[in-house]
Amino acid sequence: MIRGRSIVVGLVVVALVALAAGTALLVRGPQIPASADSASRQDVRAATERFATAINTYDVTDLDEYVERVEPLLTDELAEQFKASTRDLLAKFEAAKIVSKGKVGQVAIDSMDRDSAEVIAAITISTEPADVQFGQPRLRWRVSLVKQEGAWVVENFANIPVETTAPEEGAAP
Repeated sequence: MIRGRSIVVGLVVVALVALAAGTALLVRGPQIPASADSASRQDVRAATERFATAINTYDVTDLDEYVERVEPLLTDELAEQFKASTRDLLAKFEAAKIVSKGKVGQVAIDSMDRDSAEVIAAITISTEPADVQFGQPRLRWRVSLVKQEGAWVVENFANIPVETTAPEEGAAP
């Protein structure tokens, strides 16, 4: 009989604790992390699309406009690296008068918190003249963003190799 009372008392205590926890959660309200906030997620996607489009769209005969357009999308440190390398690299192609246009096909957020995000972007590149292709026509990038002064900016980005041939039948992906 004592054992039966102990079980009933234990169940009542568990029910009271659950009721108190439920009441506390209702009073506190939902605590939505930044990663679950659809507006924040959309801001990250938009920042990634702006960056991927801007950095892959250029005319080698007007590099000043290109640098001015891309630089504000980057952290200060990455912007310095970008300025230092871009003019030298793209100036080599000035004689060919290459015009590149980048188009973002898809953006997927890999991870995100209040002030940083890791994103994968798929980009298609077209160039004029069409017979001069600088780099790959299809790119997949991992883009690292940080939030600075309320805006998402690119801290780093790296190419993810894109498979150009179909895997052999029976091969592991």
